[in-house]
Order: sequence, then C-alpha cells, then structure tokens
Amino acid sequence: MRSKRISNNAKHNKRKNTMPDHLYSLFLTKSKILEYKKAGKRIIGTLCNGVPEEIIHSLGAMPTRLLGLSKTTENADLKLPRWLCAYARRILEDGLRGYLNYLDGVVGITSDDTKMRLYSTYTFYVKNNFSYIIQMSYVRSENSLKFFSMELERFAHKLSNHLLCNFNLDRLKESIKIYNKFRLLCKEVCGLRVIDTPKICGADWMKIMLGSVSTLKEDFNKIVEDELASLKDSEGVKDYKLRVHISGADFYDVELLQLIESLGAIIVSDDLCTATGYFSGFVNEGEEPFEDLAERYLSCSACTFTAHPNVSLIKDRIGFIKKEVERSKADAIIILRDKGCEIYGWQCSSIMEELQDFPVLLLDIDTPISLEQYKTRIEAFIESYGD
Repeated sequence: MRSKRISNNAKHNKRKNTMPDHLYSLFLTKSKILEYKKAGKRIIGTLCNGVPEEIIHSLGAMPTRLLGLSKTTENADLKLPRWLCAYARRILEDGLRGYLNYLDGVVGITSDDTKMRLYSTYTFYVKNNFSYIIQMSYVRSENSLKFFSMELERFAHKLSNHLLCNFNLDRLKESIKIYNKFRLLCKEVCGLRVIDTPKICGADWMKIMLGSVSTLKEDFNKIVEDELASLKDSEGVKDYKLRVHISGADFYDVELLQLIESLGAIIVSDDLCTATGYFSGFVNEGEEPFEDLAERYLSCSACTFTAHPNVSLIKDRIGFIKKEVERSKADAIIILRDKGCEIYGWQCSSIMEELQDFPVLLLDIDTPISLEQYKTRIEAFIESYGD
C-alpha cells in the first residue's frame, strides 16, 4: 500500500471552488428546472440511466433523471413493497407528495424488475400527460442492436407526437454532440480525483453529478467550462489516510460520502449509476444516430443491463470496477448495498470475491439513512487500512 499523508480529518481545498455547491443547490431546489418550465419548456423525467436523454433533448424538452428527495417513504410504502430499493420508493414518495408536479411526462425502460414496477406504479398513482416505457434487449447481439435502434426511433416519434413537434435527425445529431461534450467535461473533472493530491473530493463530485441532472446539458457544460481552470488551480486535498473506491447502484446521499471523508478517507473513484456510471461511454457521431445511441446504451458496463451471449452480466461490471480502481490507485473499497436492490445484492458476493486482494467494507443502505450507525465501522475500517 502506498504511503499517504496522515490527518485526523480529510480537508477540502483552502480555496474551495464554489461550483459543486452551486450545482448541488440546483438539484435540491430544482430552480433551473422551474426556470425552464416557466419559459415554456417541457420537462420529462427519466427513471433510469438507460433512457437516451439525447432523444428528449433533441425534441426541445428537458430530460431530468429522477432522484427522490424524500427522506422517508411512508406514502410510497403503501403502494410499493417495503423491501424494494430505496431509490424506487423515494421517487414514488416525491410523486405522491406533489414534489414532481413540474413534470410533463415520465419515461422508463425495462432495465430491471424494480424499475419496471416503479414505472407502472408511478404512472398509475401519479398522473402525467405523457408516459412511455422503452423496451430493451438483455443480450448484446446484432439482432438486439437492430431491435433497440428501432425501439428508440418509435419512442422518438411517440414523444414528438405528444410534444406536437417534428422529429429531426440533424437536431438529434446536435444533441448527441452536446451530450458527448458533457461526458468529455465530466471525464476531465473526474480525472482530477485520481491524482495524488485530488482537486475534488468524493462528496463534491457527487454534488456536481446531481447538478448535471438538474439543468440542460449545454448550461451545465458552460458552468463547468467557466470553473474548470479554477478547479485545476486549487490546492486540492493533501491530508488523507486512505484512498477509497465507492461501489453501488443508485446511491446519491451526499451526507454519507461527507462522513466517510470527514473520518480521513478520500473518495477517488466510483461505479455508481448516479455518478461515474451516469456519464461513462460516448456515443458515436455517425450518420445513423439511432444505431449509435443503441450501441452506447446497450454497452454501458457500469450499469449491467445487458451482456454478450453466454457471458454473465457481472463480468462487465467487475471489469469496469477494476479499471476504475486501477486508474484511481484506490487502496480500499466501500460497497454501498441498497437492501432492496436484488441485482446489486447478488452481484456483491462476486465483486468481493474478484476483489479479495483489496480491503472491502460492506454497508447495507436503506432510507432514512442514519449516519451514526455507520460511523464506528467506517472509522475502524479507515484506521485499520489507512496510513
């Protein structure tokens, strides 16, 4: 294990960049979304990373990945089984409480059983003007690529009919370019996490990614471009005991990440669907945009939607994690396992087996999150394996 500077607490930059907090405020308040809404733009919520936002964007609407702000789910628990993942229950809770009244429509995808159940329950109890669930294949093959490409085209025309606008291939190509620029900027910012003196901590990285789902990507790109030089020139996090990779699914509670880093760790990489897994993978900018989108969205390895014939879904996920751990020079892994996520639940044992040379801490997550129940275990883990 490499030597690291020791401190009782992980410290943020002395000249702290304000971009993460600004973007996080957009997520918490939805101020930008409401601004777009007031200007006449339609707002379409998506229930999974597998929904190609570029299609929605090309039709003049704003796509936003739905992530519930409700800390408790007493209403949702009456509509969905209590053992389903907190991610699904929190979105439904927000809908039932009226927090998502700004939405003009909801789009899901058949990526897993829980998200399909969430889509059907949400659209039944929370009425929106538009709803659509995209059908996807679970096998990566030439036939599945063709099927998914045709399904995305059907979705585009269905949404365009609802929005009373004509679908245009050139506009879709332009949206793909905007999203690829978004991915390139995220990759550049993410690269500032992996250096010996990280310019950005894990909690601030999550704030940035949460802000990215709360504003149009062209506006997000402008914000990041304006602040990137300042972020690169910042002093960075010098004092930490342990470089940590965070593994999980749809996790986005900043407070737990802040707790981990306050106890002496620095989060240098992740495979979360809400962070690195959200932007990873570019779309080819070719002449067949639906095929290009289908290829990208069927091959995202951070979220294991699909696999090649006769290959386990977990292989790609483990490969993605190994690549991120190696790239970030992480010394340990903290797994955030949603108690209700069956997919990630069965993946955990395989991930831990494949990464048995690394110290691993497994935390079972549910809502509401009680930080105190995790503090002692995290602190002991960092003290045991940190320098």
